[in-house]
Amino acid sequence: MMSRDEQLVDDDGFDIDTAFDTATNQTKRPDLSGSIGGRIGGGPSTGSGPVGPQQAYTSSALPGGYHTNTLDEPILTTIGRDFGKVGRKTIQVLYPKGRDNALQEWDLWGPLFFCLSLAVIMSFLAPEQQESAVFTGVFALVCIGSCVVTLNCKLLGGHVSFFQSVCTLGYCISPMAIASLVTLLAHRIIVTLPVVAVAVGWSISASIGFLAGAQLANRRLLAVFPICLFYICIGWIIIIS
Repeated sequence: MMSRDEQLVDDDGFDIDTAFDTATNQTKRPDLSGSIGGRIGGGPSTGSGPVGPQQAYTSSALPGGYHTNTLDEPILTTIGRDFGKVGRKTIQVLYPKGRDNALQEWDLWGPLFFCLSLAVIMSFLAPEQQESAVFTGVFALVCIGSCVVTLNCKLLGGHVSFFQSVCTLGYCISPMAIASLVTLLAHRIIVTLPVVAVAVGWSISASIGFLAGAQLANRRLLAVFPICLFYICIGWIIIIS
């Protein structure tokens, strides 16, 4: 004779073990490894397999509209390309005729190079016990002055990015670096004075021309004055050295 519990199971067709197994299967989480593997490359899975590192860094995924994969190129190729860009932008400053948007793609390598060059040359012109102080002072003046002029332009409502303005002001120091080199070689005020005067005017003219697209309207004079003061101070330091 069956017990009362066994009779209830047979009559209703309900098994406790079967119900427990069904509930356990329903609470299991689905396997997401396939979806995660397909998104490692940074995009949704398209059914063609996981995106590998080589596919993730193709030319279409590079920022800034570049069409060259530079991850695997030789270091000398990268350095040569960067030096080429610095040279073209420097030529745009020294020979501004027909200037395009060469400084729209800003970089800080050129400004750093000219800033260091100017500081090193000025330290050679200083007395031996003041070389480090002159180097530090010139480097700080160029860096802080560029930032102050840029912030002034931004506060006046100029439509120019911070780093683009710093890049422009840094490249426009190149005539001042050339003037300091002439001063180092000449050591005569009759040569230094006109060369520095021309370099100051050249730097001011180039920087104002490149920043003309800032759209300052009637506040243009308030933006030009700090630029002139910035380069005049650098020129005065070269003369008195």
